[in-house]
Amino acid sequence: MALTLEQLNAADLATATGLLDGLYEHSPWIAEAALARRPFRSLAQIKYAMAQVLDKAPVQAKLDLIRAHPELAGKAMETNTLTAESTNEQNKAGLTRCTPEELEHIRKLNAEYGKRFGFPFILAVRGPRGAGLAKAEIIETFERRLHNHPDFELGEALRNIHRIAEIRLNDKFGYTPELGNDVWDWQEKLAQHSDPGYAEKGQLTVTYLTDAHRACAQRTTCTAGLLVSTRACGAVHSTRSIRSFGR
Repeated sequence: MALTLEQLNAADLATATGLLDGLYEHSPWIAEAALARRPFRSLAQIKYAMAQVLDKAPVQAKLDLIRAHPELAGKAMETNTLTAESTNEQNKAGLTRCTPEELEHIRKLNAEYGKRFGFPFILAVRGPRGAGLAKAEIIETFERRLHNHPDFELGEALRNIHRIAEIRLNDKFGYTPELGNDVWDWQEKLAQHSDPGYAEKGQLTVTYLTDAHRACAQRTTCTAGLLVSTRACGAVHSTRSIRSFGR
């Protein structure tokens, strides 16, 4: 049975902390501290409260949180010692069904990443819809992020941890972000107008007043009484793949 805000708000601290167990890997202190802000009126308020707790935490606490996560397709998966949440996530992404070649490559990446950054590679492998990223996409992201600056990669790890916690919280409450899913549908439709070099990857990267931009601007969308017109679209300027967000 899905958890409700009424249950969470009415529970004592120990019980409420238990209800939110598993959101942040082996780190119940985040949810426990956030519960001091009850009563919550929405899931968004819970997510924000937990994000604020982690944002204000010392760097060492953030590093401890990152290091509490298992490697992708690593020893914890092989020995069946993953948490139930991590098992579900790696299974949805197909990481429990790697070929020997894929497994060897991922473990090589794990070793290189750990040596460079001092903590495991963190990726919200369930993706923007929660259904799981493709293994090829996970490996491509892994290879790309190996070249990031350590400070940037620390932030990227924390951003993905928040996304993982968000998906897990939605699961606990039986919540489906319908509007968020609609946005991903729109991205897929608009991506057909992306500039060369990006369209082939299904990425929406439309630059100002190119032919691709004008094609996007001709689309109008009316949702919840909000009309996005051609004039409004004329202000769009994006050089970064929307697909990169929410991973």
